[in-house]
Amino acid sequence: MIHFADSHCHLHDSRIMGDIDGIMGRAEKAGVRFMVSCSTVESDFMLTARLADQYNNILPCFGIHPWFVHKLSRNWKQNLEDYLLSYPSGIGETGLDFAGNTGPDQIQIQVFEYHLNLAIKLERPICVHIRKAWDTFIHILKKTGRLKVPGIIHSYSGSADMIPLFERYGFYISFSGSVTRPGAKKVVNALERVSCDRFVLETDSPDIYPSLPDGRSCGALNEPSNLPLIAGLAARRIQVPLTEFAENAYKNTLDVFQGILKDTNTER
Repeated sequence: MIHFADSHCHLHDSRIMGDIDGIMGRAEKAGVRFMVSCSTVESDFMLTARLADQYNNILPCFGIHPWFVHKLSRNWKQNLEDYLLSYPSGIGETGLDFAGNTGPDQIQIQVFEYHLNLAIKLERPICVHIRKAWDTFIHILKKTGRLKVPGIIHSYSGSADMIPLFERYGFYISFSGSVTRPGAKKVVNALERVSCDRFVLETDSPDIYPSLPDGRSCGALNEPSNLPLIAGLAARRIQVPLTEFAENAYKNTLDVFQGILKDTNTER
């Protein structure tokens, strides 16, 4: 059986958390061995931690999404570090989003730089969201330097030409259901460019439901059991055998998160 790992999802989300037992059961049947569940605001930290306590194959990440920097509490830095030190965990979802209707750019930068420096200090994997902020992201990386532990740029939407630079700074590139969209030429070009030992797959559940040939996508809630569908469509688009493609993605995800993996069934 082919193994899969969902490198980025949000299992605490109220739209799907009520069916968490069903979601985990369907993921297991689909061959999804573990899932990396990322918080987005401080109020998510406890929910994410509880899920990790309840299910051995959920890896928690704690962080503040750039959309929600306006919701920071006075003690957000201490809260974040307390959870990171209490759990084998990654950092995120964090990053920069200058596409509008988000927090002020300068506050986003300050919050993201704190997360990034914390990832380097604690030697933890980091899950990064970048949208319309690539130049600023590169400038920050040049200041902070290469990561000590690999990180992930999730649901990659940048150009293929930038990928070698991000790989040199220690990042893996994650592809979501967006790669399955019929018009996703830019994303497919990026997938073709990324090194075979530097790409991972994600669902970003409950969002970015894959575009399936039968049209099952509009308005649907995504979940980790859809990862094999994403892998199959992505492999077909770049003309790589599914088994080879999926095995590489799974191995790469283990490489990123090996430092925080619990005693799950994660054989290579």
